[in-house]
Amino acid sequence: EHGMEAFWSMRMNDTHDSGDEALLCQWKKKHPEYLMGKKADKFPHGGGRWSAVNYALPEVREKVFRILADVCRRYAVDGVELDFYRHPVYFRPQMTGEPVTREQCEMMTDLIRRVRGMTEGEGLKRGRPLLISVRVPDSAGFCKAIGLDIERWLEEGLIDILVGGGYFHL
Repeated sequence: EHGMEAFWSMRMNDTHDSGDEALLCQWKKKHPEYLMGKKADKFPHGGGRWSAVNYALPEVREKVFRILADVCRRYAVDGVELDFYRHPVYFRPQMTGEPVTREQCEMMTDLIRRVRGMTEGEGLKRGRPLLISVRVPDSAGFCKAIGLDIERWLEEGLIDILVGGGYFHL
């Protein structure tokens, strides 16, 4: 019998490199056009996280998908956690205090659908499920406002585990 042994967690937009450019990965250095801005940019919102990747760009969503698929195919994990909580900036409107669009929400939902399809396929190959967990802020309304339509993800069965909350509460 197989027990739960390992979940692999990915921060969906780690921006510690906003405060220390030495932390920028090679991919971000090679593709500054995929970021929300540059160090000198001043945004009224988004916590100064200029190094956040912009999920409105298909190249960003493709890179994230490829990382998740690589982990699921190469390692004997029981599931993946998509940590949308640290740091919750995904689309450029968040940087200016404007609402994320319905189209942008759909872009993120399409990414989650792709990840679900991949985990389903890998699970069938293994003969056991490969679960998807998401960590999100603890408000469905706030999540949708930043591009994460968690209610739809649940309705469509795209995720297995929903973890709401973290270092701030709504």
